[in-house]
Amino acid sequence: MRRMIDLHCHTWFSDGLLSPQDLLSRAAGLGISHLAITDHDSVAAHMTISAADIPDGMRLIPGVEISTLWENREIHIVGLFIDTANTPLIALLQRQQAKRRERALDIGLKLEKAGITGLNDYLADLPCEAVSRNHIADFLIAGGHASSKQQAFSKHLGKRGRYHSNADWCGVSEAAKTIHGAGGIAVVAHPDRYKLNKIKLRRLLSEFIAAGGEALEVSYSNLHPEKMRNLADLCCELDMWASIGSDFHTPNTTWMDLGRVRKLPAHCENRALWLHPRWSGTAS
Repeated sequence: MRRMIDLHCHTWFSDGLLSPQDLLSRAAGLGISHLAITDHDSVAAHMTISAADIPDGMRLIPGVEISTLWENREIHIVGLFIDTANTPLIALLQRQQAKRRERALDIGLKLEKAGITGLNDYLADLPCEAVSRNHIADFLIAGGHASSKQQAFSKHLGKRGRYHSNADWCGVSEAAKTIHGAGGIAVVAHPDRYKLNKIKLRRLLSEFIAAGGEALEVSYSNLHPEKMRNLADLCCELDMWASIGSDFHTPNTTWMDLGRVRKLPAHCENRALWLHPRWSGTAS
């Protein structure tokens, strides 16, 4: 049977829709053999999963996705095979979660000044540990203040939005070093979404590698095949490992469903993350 690998997905402990258990059940139904749960700035999902929750034949990989700032851009760094009890990692995630709450509070105050109340109560009723702007967008849609996520961000929450609030995330180097220190593999997530030109992307990856980062997401949902080939070229050139992941959040977006990613380009297959020594547990 062909292995189906997905190394990037989310539960309701960040901005996903499903509980960890429902996510695992869906993954099993879709034939996923290797799954990494990578919630934003949280490992709470892994704390709630018991051995009995993991479907037979599936390998669950402990992961996280850390929000970072690099040259005033938000860059997401995935950590795979992490020790979820690692003290420095937990300390970093707690700081990140506090920054998320501070941002939500600031946005809530701006909304109240505009006559839109109830955000704090709405967020308090959610199971998430890492509050995000996606949750606030859902609140705005539910209240009739936006018709879609896209409008909620463009009109209200994005950089030019009326209620925008910055978050002072940790740096890329700190995230990569912390993941490495927790025994994990650091991965730059969905690199084409940051709108970086080739020079800036190379500079980002150089700093990332210097801090202990090892991998690049080469195949993920909604990625044009030509861009995937370019990322595969870059991965090989910089001697990085190639990762894949759907970035799944909800069953409602079928084009980003679990496992819905293309195979790595042939010339990049020898850089596949499942060939990494950490995958087989042989890394020293």
